[in-house]
Amino acid sequence: MQTKARIHLLSVKLLLGLFVVLIELIFINSLASAGFEFVISSAAVTVALLMQLRFAVRPTAGSPADMVVFIFNWLFLDLAPKIQLMNMPQRLINTSTVAVDRVALTNLICALFMVAFTLFYGFFSKRVEGASAAAGAPAAAGADAAGAKAGGASANASPPEFTAGAVGFAALVCMGVVALAAPSAYAAVENSVAASPASLMVQRCLLFLPSATLLILLHETVRSGRKLMFSRVCVLLLLLVLVFITENPYTEKRNALGPVYIALLLVAFQKWFSSWTRRFVLLISGMVLVFPAIAIFTHNHQQTVGDVSLTQIADQIADHYFSINYDSWANIYTAIEIVKVHGAQWGHQLLGSLLFFVPSALWTTKPFATGIFLADYLIKNYSMWFTNLSAPLVAEGYLDFGPIGVVAFAAVAAIVVTLLNKMALRSSRWAGFPMATYTGVFLMIVMRGSLMIALAFASAAWLAFWAASAMLSMKLGVRHRAARRLNMRAATL
Repeated sequence: MQTKARIHLLSVKLLLGLFVVLIELIFINSLASAGFEFVISSAAVTVALLMQLRFAVRPTAGSPADMVVFIFNWLFLDLAPKIQLMNMPQRLINTSTVAVDRVALTNLICALFMVAFTLFYGFFSKRVEGASAAAGAPAAAGADAAGAKAGGASANASPPEFTAGAVGFAALVCMGVVALAAPSAYAAVENSVAASPASLMVQRCLLFLPSATLLILLHETVRSGRKLMFSRVCVLLLLLVLVFITENPYTEKRNALGPVYIALLLVAFQKWFSSWTRRFVLLISGMVLVFPAIAIFTHNHQQTVGDVSLTQIADQIADHYFSINYDSWANIYTAIEIVKVHGAQWGHQLLGSLLFFVPSALWTTKPFATGIFLADYLIKNYSMWFTNLSAPLVAEGYLDFGPIGVVAFAAVAAIVVTLLNKMALRSSRWAGFPMATYTGVFLMIVMRGSLMIALAFASAAWLAFWAASAMLSMKLGVRHRAARRLNMRAATL
């Protein structure tokens, strides 16, 4: 079974690799006249991407984080820019004009990030696996073993099950939070109220509490092996309804919805998604099909399902690659141009991202999010008309420290992915696997940027996970039951 699984895994990677090469050949054939350096730099991205597919998408990974990094690099830094350049060879999606030498440099910088991530991820993963083997942890053998470990199995003993009192208390708190905070969130959407730090905290932390609670409780229900009681099913369904109320296309953007619902699928059906191929197909289909199609609803709150046709959905998916949603490569191009003209920022943008929680009123020189920083440059020098742009990690690193920053950010990304894999395989707490799974999918937002906004959203979500885990781990009613058992024993003596 392990041999068949490994052959199937290699077949999927081989087919995907052939598709990547085919797109490269079409691209070179279309734009070969642009120059030798143009072709070589494009080929470098393809080679780096194939290296990442082969060595940095590991079947033994506990979380989907390494898949997410690969999918982002493939869609946003390889496939989308090639499609855009073949159809708009003189102008980029972010309104910049095309210069062949800067296109070549942008490709080489993207390839540098991919290669550096692959090398660092391989190094850190081997160190973690070596430490686990030295500690006596069983090594995963093939995709099937990896999937079992991804579900939370390890040498450590599972934590105690949640008490009925703690589950009921957590559900009541979630209901109260939704009852108090959801009406203001819906009113803000209806009245087009601009987001403030306070409203973002409410929406990203308090209204995320039902999602965090559902993910943790669902994982404990699936993995504990306990008998599924009717009361537990009712609580899970109640929390799911609360998630539908707080996380939907009317109140949230796609970047917030994707991690929640993909994580719910991976946690609820973790045994079925223990297959590397199934998990990969879920993430790919979500990014290539569902993510573009759902824009019909997230960008038009008056749109209903009955009014949408298959032709409209197909057109939306086809046009998605030519929209500002796939501006990541173009914004790396702009970051390189800014560094060439004005020099590197030397950590100014990174400091603002790390200290995202400091109000601008106290830090008067606090930098804007890097996406806004890039947009301001494009508005002044080109014909950009709004500031809601992405700023991928590659652009963040290059804008602050040049090529060294790109390598450093790749190393940090590799460390984060390795830690998420380690967290997912640890069974000392029920919250570990759901948090690692959600964060692994959320990594797509971190990769796309801006880093300041992504870190703020991730911190709020982790705070909600911590609160949910604390509520579910309370021992409500345990002492009462123990005392009652002792009294019953005393009465029988």
